[in-house]
Amino acid sequence: MDSIKFDKLICKNMKSIFGFALTRLENVTEAECLASDILYEIIRSAQNLKDEERFYGFIWKIAENTYMDYLRKKARNASRTAELDKNLADESESALEDIVKKEELNLLRRELSLLSKQYRDTTVLYYIENFSCSEISQKLNISTEMVKYYLFRARKIIREGMDMERLYGEKSYRPSSFEIDFWGTKSGDDLEYRDFQRRKIKGNILLAAYYTPVTIQEISIELGVALPYLEDEISLLIDRGYMTYKGGKYQTNIPIFTLDCSKAIDEKLSVLTKNAAKRFTDAIDKFDSRFGSRFENQNLARWQKILLCLHYSLINTEHALEKKYSELPDDGPYSILKDGGRGIIWGRSFETSTSMDDDLPHGIQGIYNGCHSSDNCGSVIAMNFRQTLNAQHFEYQMTDSVVNTALGFFESLSSDWQKILDDLGYAKGGKANFAVWTYEEYTELRDILTECTDIVSELNQKTSEVAANITADFAPANIRKTAEYVGAFVYRFNSIENLVNALFDIGWLKPLNDKDKPAVCVIKN
Repeated sequence: MDSIKFDKLICKNMKSIFGFALTRLENVTEAECLASDILYEIIRSAQNLKDEERFYGFIWKIAENTYMDYLRKKARNASRTAELDKNLADESESALEDIVKKEELNLLRRELSLLSKQYRDTTVLYYIENFSCSEISQKLNISTEMVKYYLFRARKIIREGMDMERLYGEKSYRPSSFEIDFWGTKSGDDLEYRDFQRRKIKGNILLAAYYTPVTIQEISIELGVALPYLEDEISLLIDRGYMTYKGGKYQTNIPIFTLDCSKAIDEKLSVLTKNAAKRFTDAIDKFDSRFGSRFENQNLARWQKILLCLHYSLINTEHALEKKYSELPDDGPYSILKDGGRGIIWGRSFETSTSMDDDLPHGIQGIYNGCHSSDNCGSVIAMNFRQTLNAQHFEYQMTDSVVNTALGFFESLSSDWQKILDDLGYAKGGKANFAVWTYEEYTELRDILTECTDIVSELNQKTSEVAANITADFAPANIRKTAEYVGAFVYRFNSIENLVNALFDIGWLKPLNDKDKPAVCVIKN
């Protein structure tokens, strides 16, 4: 083998060799000594390696042999430094044999845990539970010849595996936090999606198989989880369409906003958002002079202004996404839900924060961009941002009561609803404690706020475009088109959140009193 190439391979695997030593000795100093011995033996034996493809088997065999020699030397040194009688030398050899046997048993168990189900079941029944081949044949409902084949293959796989070094992946000790979300024409089984927020294993399986197709054994090693515990989870992911299986390998079938992807998008959007916020605050309109006197203070007037601009912007850009990226896909994982519907599903990995803000909500907590009352006498526009939740938290079921309050019919509400609105601050003295606009004023406001709305709409479209491109670039080829759509769709709403955050950070928007109702209004029909 070419010496230059050999040296490069050695350098590439130095970290893995040290990892091999550290997992066995659990002492950094001793591990460094063992790793040095292994490297020395590999270099010394280099001339024995004729076939480049056997490199990894070659180095890990040397590593195992060097490790065994290290244990023997350590045992001999220990026996020399202690006051022992003649017979104890034999006990030392026996202790060494026990160590070696234990190490081999651990390797055997490791390889057994990596066997696929048919091989593992056959091997356990034959070698551990002492079933005969014919008994196994009946129990597993397969032919006796197939039992013998599985046993033959399993022995070969285990033997080869025990000669290999298998270092667990990073996710075995530091699993990624993961969440899944969806959007579609029907809500689907909401509990199924939320389950991902509580269980790390499904999300990390998807992350392990995201960029390239992998075997179930590779997933097992990356996660540090034995196959018997993975098989049902992977089967569920396949059934739901979140993963595909082809040629003995698995690959994730939904877009994921990985840490690197999210970071790249956020960096690009940061500049866009700051520029949009500057333009927004510099824009001159007639909002303050025409309607500013309706609000108790300038801060409430500004929250109402940004709410209306975001509302008009969402209307303006409602069909822009479909024109550029087509409609919601109807052939992805979402379509297999039992109640039908078209939609998209995506995942997001994120770093677990240790800050004091862990339990605080982030981003938009709800967008209600025109909820009509049941009698169609009015509609509610409301957006719940994290900065407004101490004062306002609107929910869809409040629509009729809030509209009736705006129309002057508070007294006609049930006593329960009167108490709820009073307690939340939506009503004060039987009157609406939030902005109420006539339809004529709503139309006038749209004209007055045209420049600011256009700034928001432009930010919305540019945000979608940036996110679509980056998400597609970071996605594997098999789902690149879907990833582009998901990036555009998800970040369309993030542009709203980002702009409000920027305006809040520069002090244009300020904190609120608990009884204020900043980002809600009723349009009377």
